[in-house]
Amino acid sequence: MHHDDGERRPSAAPDEETELLSIRIRKDLYRAFRRCAWMTVHETGLTLDEVHNRLVEDLLRARGC
Repeated sequence: MHHDDGERRPSAAPDEETELLSIRIRKDLYRAFRRCAWMTVHETGLTLDEVHNRLVEDLLRARGC
């Protein structure tokens, strides 16, 4: 299930553009990811885009990319 409209949206910094990342994952992973992301939004006050960026940054950093 895909809810994004495909538009580029502003990120935390007004001079940065965002890109839509589309990946295929199992349904259980999708639900867990969405739940985790929204919990983080509510706990931190960050936007969903900011949380997504941080999650991807953490993954890339952990993998040494």
